[in-house]
Amino acid sequence: MAARLVPVPVPPFLLLLVLAGSRAALASETVEQICARATSGGAHSDLAPFCVASLQAAPGSDGADARGLATIATNLTLANYTAAVATIKTLERRGGWTAAQQGALATCRARYIEALNVVHSAVHALAAGRLQDYAADMAVVGKAAADCEDAFGAANAGGGGGASSPLRKVDEDAVNLTTVAALIVRSLEK
Repeated sequence: MAARLVPVPVPPFLLLLVLAGSRAALASETVEQICARATSGGAHSDLAPFCVASLQAAPGSDGADARGLATIATNLTLANYTAAVATIKTLERRGGWTAAQQGALATCRARYIEALNVVHSAVHALAAGRLQDYAADMAVVGKAAADCEDAFGAANAGGGGGASSPLRKVDEDAVNLTTVAALIVRSLEK
C-alpha cells in the first residue's frame, strides 16, 4: 500500500514568516561582500577598505542589501558635499588667501553647490530605478571635487602660494564616496 500525502492547512502568518525568512537569507550579503564585489575587477579595488569603513559606520547598513547600501552611499555623498560647502565657506571667512586662492575657493564652492543639486537628482533616479540616469548624475558629481583640486593646482602653480589645496582631504573623500556609490549601483546592473 502506497503512502498518501495528507494536506495540512498552513496559517497565512506562518507562510509569510517563511517567505520573509527566505528573502532575508537571500539578502544576507554583508557590507564586506558587497564592497568587495563592487570594487573588484577594475581600477578601484583599492577602495574596498574605504567602502567597508564608510558604509559600516552608517546607520542602517547592517543587513542592508546592495540597493540599500547604494542609497546609503549616495546619502553619505550628499552629506559629504554639504559639509564641503560649509568647510569652504569657513575657509573663505577665515581669510589670509591670495587672490588666486580666493578664486580657487570660489570655484570650489560653486562646483560643490552645483554638485549638490545633481546629487539630489541622483537620489531620485536611484529611488526610481533609473540606473543609467543615476550613473550619469554621479559622474557629474564626482567631477566637482576634481575641479576643486584643479583650481587649487592652477592657483598654486601660478604663484598663488601654498603647497597644496586646503581641501585635499575633503576632495579625496568626496571622490571616493561618489565612486563607491556609483560602483555599488553598477554592481546592481550585473
